[in-house]
Amino acid sequence: MSWFRLALAALASFGLLAASPQALAQKNKKKQIQEEKKPWWDAPQPRFSKAELGGIFTGTIDMRGDARLKDKTTYKAIAVRLGEGGKDGTVLFDTEMMRMACAVPARPVMFNTYRDGLGGAGHWLGSPYLFTAESGPGWADEGGNFNDPRTGRKAGPLPRKWARYRGLYRHGERVVFSYTIGGVGVLDMPWITKSHGQSVFTRTLEIAPSKSDLLLRICQARTGENGTPTVALGHKSAPAKLAKKDGHWYLGIAAHEKTIRLKLLIGTVEEKAAPQFATFAKTTSPPEDLSRSTKGGPARHPKPLITEGIVSKEKGPYVLDTITPPFDNPDKILFRFGGHDFFPNGDIAACTIDGDVWRVSGLNTMKKLEWRRFATGLFQPLGLRIVEDKVYVLGRDQITRLHDLNKDGEADFYECFNNECKIGKHVHEYATGLETDPQGNFYFAKGHGANNEHAGTLLKVAKDGSNMEVVATGFRWPNGSGAGPNGELSVADQQGTWVPASRVDLIKKGGFYGFMNAHHREEKPTTYDGPLCWIPHGVDNSCGGQTWNTGDKWGPFKGHMLHCSYGKCLLFLVLSENVDGIDQAGVYQFPFKFQSGGMRARFSPRDGQLYVSGLKGWQTSGAKDGCLQRVRYTGATVAMPKSINIHQNGIRVGFTEKLDQELAEDPDSWQLEQWNYRWTSKYGSKEYKVSNPEQTGHDPVEVTSAKLLANGKEVFLTIPNLAPVMQMKIHFDLETADGNEMIGDLHSTIHALAKPLK
Repeated sequence: MSWFRLALAALASFGLLAASPQALAQKNKKKQIQEEKKPWWDAPQPRFSKAELGGIFTGTIDMRGDARLKDKTTYKAIAVRLGEGGKDGTVLFDTEMMRMACAVPARPVMFNTYRDGLGGAGHWLGSPYLFTAESGPGWADEGGNFNDPRTGRKAGPLPRKWARYRGLYRHGERVVFSYTIGGVGVLDMPWITKSHGQSVFTRTLEIAPSKSDLLLRICQARTGENGTPTVALGHKSAPAKLAKKDGHWYLGIAAHEKTIRLKLLIGTVEEKAAPQFATFAKTTSPPEDLSRSTKGGPARHPKPLITEGIVSKEKGPYVLDTITPPFDNPDKILFRFGGHDFFPNGDIAACTIDGDVWRVSGLNTMKKLEWRRFATGLFQPLGLRIVEDKVYVLGRDQITRLHDLNKDGEADFYECFNNECKIGKHVHEYATGLETDPQGNFYFAKGHGANNEHAGTLLKVAKDGSNMEVVATGFRWPNGSGAGPNGELSVADQQGTWVPASRVDLIKKGGFYGFMNAHHREEKPTTYDGPLCWIPHGVDNSCGGQTWNTGDKWGPFKGHMLHCSYGKCLLFLVLSENVDGIDQAGVYQFPFKFQSGGMRARFSPRDGQLYVSGLKGWQTSGAKDGCLQRVRYTGATVAMPKSINIHQNGIRVGFTEKLDQELAEDPDSWQLEQWNYRWTSKYGSKEYKVSNPEQTGHDPVEVTSAKLLANGKEVFLTIPNLAPVMQMKIHFDLETADGNEMIGDLHSTIHALAKPLK
């Protein structure tokens, strides 16, 4: 037994520490017997709670079990498992307030079970607590005040001048938080020691030179069910002093010219034993040099998981290859993908909504795929981008930039690139689709729910992470976005209240895209910016993200936008046009289906092929938990629509191949119908006739003639009285000039009509 454990045992034997868990168990036995329900830690848990989560977990976490606690919710909490093997306790660090919110012995975070743990936030830790801290700033401002300056619902981080979260370092089982207080750098490492059933929480601080005094509010000093939290300073090596005032423990740190290190110990101690506890604390080992933990530590997951990819043997022009996830693994880790991107060598970085980032290699042959766990514990990441060989991951809480400091294949520093996004606990508040524009700025979409200015918006983060701004508003739950080669920005929203049907939007700065609960204007809008294209609910009931094909290796669709369907597990070609400054489009479905809900699509710079990732977490027709698949162009002939143009006298539809003239010019080969939706607070919309807006149904659209144009690939459909409409369906039954059948449906939106085609 170590001298430290011997000392703790001695204190326990003299009754200087609180009663043992055994004694407490006897004390509460009668109460437990009277309870009919199982205790909170025996509640059913989602599958991912049974996985090896990697020692940390980030989420919105409530402190339950103590009725005296106010403001129990920490919206951006990082839960760290403490002790050898992470079995001795859990501490919550608040990345917005720079405070240790609470610590509990042994038990882990309990998870919201809705949608298998993905239904929003609201996870929790239950008592008994080793300590709890008042909600609000953990450190005082330059005037010595702890008053929370944030307005409204107190969302978002403290002002950067006051405090800034830099990120966390991982070094074996240790986690070191890095932040600044008044511009002064702080390293902060939690740990726990357990001996004879007693848990003593330690907090090691390394503080850079400071011209001003600093004041830390450590924890509440009130008696709980197991005693009173008592704080003591360890081995004295810093100009610091403890004080207990107004029901809290404080640590004052005098101005200092050199970096200082100190250790705090928090134990549940009887009041009469506090002096002895303080004496004992001074005999403990000196605080560690935390800077040693900022250089990179031993790999936590050195052994990759191995799978074999599946290369399709289909003969069509576009086939699906599968980068097989290691669903069956000894740690029960789930693979529900939220985004992916490519390293310069062609390896993939893929994030999962359960908090992991994986590096996948071996794509050249697909025979041996190596899955290496690169990072863990992130907050439901649903977007990932690689810029200059660095992985940026989008969580609900922040954009995290991952650094492999010692080049051992795992991230050692989880840098907070930007955490200005304000969040709440609503189920739809996912942050989705991390993208960059040609200037290097980042974009992502936020679902609605929270009562703050970021709910239901498209957000822009500066290239250097220094600031965030709202680009557009009025989104319900956009599960994806896109950024084009010329600075185009797209968002796709889901049918619901104020969203009549699925819609793909091309974004204009300051635009409002229909969801009234997130208009963020002083006066309520009476109309909205129209979409690039509406998509019927039966065609795409839940949208994913978008991408643009900018290369020549993926068939005849260079320059086209592609759109993913999460709900139907499909991929759509977007046929866009601009008429006098007004954008509009139609969509056409590719003839294959992904294994799970398609959400993110990116072209590989190595092979020029399209890679799509997704998951099954809410309503989707997907069969598997997740998918990472390659849409590979085989070089075979593609027979599909390629363009659609709206004119005052008709519609021009272009194809990839020359058409059989007889069928192309037969009006019976074309069946068109149209309808409108209603923009209301009701969930979705019925489909209404254009001819009678009060009647549900579709109107047939008369095609008086069809003409194959000189290039042999375009057909002009003469349509009298053509007018703007929310939804047009174009069904065609054609053959190519080579006799290959081509049957399908185009769904388009008409906002504007170009000059008549002569």
